[in-house]
Amino acid sequence: MSGTPHAASISVRETLELLDGPFAEMASGIAEDRYALWLGSGISLGKIPGLKVLIRNALEHLQGKVAVVDANCRFRATIAEILSTAAGLSPAECGTIDVHQPVASWPNIDAIIQRLASNYARFLEIGVAGEPDDYILWTGADLPNAFADPASEPDTEHLCIGLLILEGIASRIASANWDGLIEKAVDELSPRANALVVCVTGTDLRQPQQQAFLYKFHGCAVRARDDEANFRARIIARLSQINAWRDDQENAAMVARLVDLAVSHETLMIGLSAQDSNIQTVFTAAENQMGWPWPSHPPAYAFSEDRLGVDQRALLRNVYRSSYSPANRDAIYQSALIRAYAKPLLTALVLHALCAKLCRLVELAPGGLGTPDSSAIKEGLKHLRNAVGSHPDAGAVAFIRMIVARASRLMALYHTGDATAPDLPYLPITSRPVQAMATDPMIATAGLRELAVGLSLLGLGHRDGSWAVQPAPPAREQGALRIVTATNNLKLVFASTAQAAIRLGANGHIGPDDDVIVMHSQQVFPTMPRSPRATRGRLGRPGRRDVSVTELLDSAANANELLDGFRKAAGI
Repeated sequence: MSGTPHAASISVRETLELLDGPFAEMASGIAEDRYALWLGSGISLGKIPGLKVLIRNALEHLQGKVAVVDANCRFRATIAEILSTAAGLSPAECGTIDVHQPVASWPNIDAIIQRLASNYARFLEIGVAGEPDDYILWTGADLPNAFADPASEPDTEHLCIGLLILEGIASRIASANWDGLIEKAVDELSPRANALVVCVTGTDLRQPQQQAFLYKFHGCAVRARDDEANFRARIIARLSQINAWRDDQENAAMVARLVDLAVSHETLMIGLSAQDSNIQTVFTAAENQMGWPWPSHPPAYAFSEDRLGVDQRALLRNVYRSSYSPANRDAIYQSALIRAYAKPLLTALVLHALCAKLCRLVELAPGGLGTPDSSAIKEGLKHLRNAVGSHPDAGAVAFIRMIVARASRLMALYHTGDATAPDLPYLPITSRPVQAMATDPMIATAGLRELAVGLSLLGLGHRDGSWAVQPAPPAREQGALRIVTATNNLKLVFASTAQAAIRLGANGHIGPDDDVIVMHSQQVFPTMPRSPRATRGRLGRPGRRDVSVTELLDSAANANELLDGFRKAAGI
């Protein structure tokens, strides 16, 4: 993959090319809910203090506690142990540091913090005499406020994971993170969905199935903040905790669940270095039960990184033990490395999965179109997907929120003809993975197949230059999309049923004199005039066009006839 951009600079559009190309099998596996997501602190950078910030904060706290006049000061003794044991400074190097001075003035402080970050579990293992074992993390680094701040908001990564959860294609997530940003993201996207089961203790595993399980195997700062007595001790960070984690009886059920996860589901690691020994032992135990072959289809392991770290390479050596050899070592590493960090990768995965679902709906659509014509129609969806992914702000959190708002509006208008609520919940295309969609009875009755075909036709016209598809302004009367031609700027809405179409007018989304295309999944209600007999608006404007996708499918023999039929019915 020598021509692949670096993980830090790759765009969403370029990441989509990876998902269409060398990682197509992985992308399809995501849409089929085959992968378990294993998440680390890399997905929360920018929203939660990074490890180096925490270490600096802890050192500043300890330095601020040093008593100048006390030769036996316990905080001075702790700092001395940190510098010599965890940072590995020589006696001469330690002698250059005046612990009575601010941390920022210490010689080579950035290098010291880097050493401590690479050895963070040992750093946090060091205690302060007379204080709880977790004093440096809980009090020194101020874990409750750093990781459970009520004012913190989800970022792109958390919102995209939330979208995958609601779409039913991220049902198993293992997270080493303490923050509650995934939970916040799901609640923001769909406040009443109750889609996520958060598991911190073994008894949490007995909760009933929802859309997804989130296994927070290193603890949860939000629960620890709210219930310190029961959950503070479950924050796993110190060396002794990590080493004892697998064999601690309190963790037995969680360990068993994670091992099963590694045995039964392909793994996608995002923002997780896999350096902690307890994570390595989970995958080693899984390989001992039932290893994954290499190569496997889709790939059994994938890492969102610029290059694989030593711990990730060690994990691959263990999990592919029976297949691993010096001859195929580089090929194994290359097959597991997707060079895109969390923001572009997760954004691209959402776009790819939504497109995959819509393409599946096109395949399931009624009518006489064969596979070649179905494939031609699906190109319109891929064109729209790529157009969205090519936006200069794609991957930014504001962009994700904008896409969510517009998708929520389109689906609310489509399902109920009512998008008047100030905060519309995200409505998934379907809450089932791609391979289960054909057995969902709601797909036919909800008109989703016809919706997918309608979107495909819009994408084909956009691709061919016949019109431009643009998002509509958010005002009530602006519809879901705008179709712009050389002579017209038309409002467009979709309607799943005749009732939804009627409510579009009743709720003020379309008016009697609007230049609007109403794309119906079902046959047009008899009282509605149908194109090409569209009503004439004031001043000779074309007025309203009611287009039945069902009727277009019934009358078209191939993809070209379908597109031509839409052009004529819509008068564009």
